[in-house]
Amino acid sequence: MSSFEGYHPLLTPLFRFDWLTQFRLKQVAAITNQDLAETAEWINTNMHQTMSRNALTWGIERRATHKLVGWGGFHTVDLPAHKGQAYLSGATLPASEQQEIVDRLVNFAQEELQLTVLTLKDSQNLDDAVVAAAGFEQDAQQNWRWSKH
Repeated sequence: MSSFEGYHPLLTPLFRFDWLTQFRLKQVAAITNQDLAETAEWINTNMHQTMSRNALTWGIERRATHKLVGWGGFHTVDLPAHKGQAYLSGATLPASEQQEIVDRLVNFAQEELQLTVLTLKDSQNLDDAVVAAAGFEQDAQQNWRWSKH
């Protein structure tokens, strides 16, 4: 695959992961706390990185309400080295919902991208127990790291 174009939408029981361009600009601006012009530029930058296979960002929507609750994916992807950096931003969700999202990201990294090492960026909105349950371990610098065993 020359781009990550086919990697949307992704579904979990509660959430739909889709390109940020699939959501109303006002919805995205509201959760990123940016004005419309900044948000449009941010979306364009993210989509360019996604289509260039350097990063992979989805808006995350609650399927039952069609409410955008955050965004996440892989801040950096190095396919030849089988490494990536995952992240999840937006509203702080209940632990069970966080687990569903984090587990989906780890599974996607492993199964679709064949990543063997994954670090977690910006985990302040995530419960440590959720991150640990997904297989991440903290290193000496308190960074979360997942590796395929």
